[in-house]
Amino acid sequence: GGMDIKKLRTAAGAVLDLLYPPDLYCICCGKIIDESRTYRLCNDCMDGIKWVSGRTCTKCGRRLNDTNPMDTCYKCREHPHTYDRGYTCTEYGTHERAMVFALKYDGRADIAGVIGEIMADRMLAELEPEELASMYDLIVPVPVHARKKAVRGYNQAALICDAFAGRINSALTGAGLRCDDGILLRTKETHVMRSLGPDARRENIRGAFEVRKSRAKDIAGRSILLVDDIYTTGATVDEIASVIKEPHEGFKEDTCAGVARVDVLTFAAGADVVKS
Repeated sequence: GGMDIKKLRTAAGAVLDLLYPPDLYCICCGKIIDESRTYRLCNDCMDGIKWVSGRTCTKCGRRLNDTNPMDTCYKCREHPHTYDRGYTCTEYGTHERAMVFALKYDGRADIAGVIGEIMADRMLAELEPEELASMYDLIVPVPVHARKKAVRGYNQAALICDAFAGRINSALTGAGLRCDDGILLRTKETHVMRSLGPDARRENIRGAFEVRKSRAKDIAGRSILLVDDIYTTGATVDEIASVIKEPHEGFKEDTCAGVARVDVLTFAAGADVVKS
């Protein structure tokens, strides 16, 4: 059965860790590194990652194109969002993709720890740990469909969430951030979004999420930080925000939890490009 495969994989992983301690290898290219490296990246990959800095979109948080004179990116001007504010750490390129794909498709759950650490540092560059803890009542990972989770063995966003919160909470004395992977359900398996344009993405994701009935009361009136690995058009987090925020036109009252605020934090976001 599926369980045995998972047990085997875990056992094999444990043996591999003894032979090749994961800290000795760059999580992006696999080159040998020394254990003191930041984020377990070699110098080349550290330089190759497109860290988000300088001018960023005041809505989604992606790095603004140098040719863009506005304070929002081209995509946010074209498509309004239902979430409140977005933050991201890097611009999605070859290095970022290598890390995310290893985490999602190669069983490299350990990479989630590093991504969570990067996200914590990104948020702490703007806010004190206490400020962060008081801004959000809950941190919620974007859910994966149960079938996908069974194959993968985990929800990578939930692992990132835990690492992020752990890192922030270790800097706090009082009550910290709480992660909750049990509030949202992904009820519809969606096609791979990679090849789809913005409108097709929105169509594809519509109706894919719901709030677990017994949990709606736990998020009513709360501020939530949604966490995911990649942000492209925002279709996924917009869909979630519209399901959990105040009831609005076209939504049945009982499908909305009436969440007060939804912010979004991702590891990587697409570039700010003009539609040609």
